[in-house]
Amino acid sequence: METSHTFRVEVWDDPPDAGGSIIEVISSSSSFAVSIAAYKAAIRERPGKYLTHMNGRSRMTCELAPDPPEPVKQPKDKSRKDQYPDILDDPEYTFASLPEWKTLAIHCKSCDRVAPVNRWEMARKHGKQCVITMLLPKLRCECGVRGNSEWLIGKMPR
Repeated sequence: METSHTFRVEVWDDPPDAGGSIIEVISSSSSFAVSIAAYKAAIRERPGKYLTHMNGRSRMTCELAPDPPEPVKQPKDKSRKDQYPDILDDPEYTFASLPEWKTLAIHCKSCDRVAPVNRWEMARKHGKQCVITMLLPKLRCECGVRGNSEWLIGKMPR
C-alpha cells in the first residue's frame, strides 16, 4: 500500500535528543515495506550507531544498533586427541622398534590440529631404522607452521 508519506532511515552518531548529528540518510521511500527493509539492513550494517526511523517529521523509533555477535567458535574435538593419550618423545623409538599395536599422530602446537599418520608409509619413505623424533623438524602442518609439533602415540582399537 503506497502512501503520500515519506519514510526515512537516518544514521546518527549520538541520539538526536542529546545533540547528536546526522551522519547519513540510508533510505527515503514512500513505501513502508521498503523502509522497514532498509531499517533492518541498517541495523546489520551500522553497528554502534543510532538509527532513527522517520515518518515524515515524526520519529517512529530511535535505537542504538547492537554490535555484531561474536562468531561461534567450534568446540575442539577432544575425542580425537584421546585416541592418542601419550606423547612420544623417546629418541630410541624407530619405526622398526615401535610395537605394531601402536598408532602415531602429529599434534601441531600452533593450531592444536591432530592428524593421524600412516606409520607404515613413513617407514617405507624414511626407512625402518629412522628415529621417529628426528622427523619433527621436517614436518609441516596444514596451517603452514613447520617444526612446532609433537608426536602422539596411542593403541589401535580392538
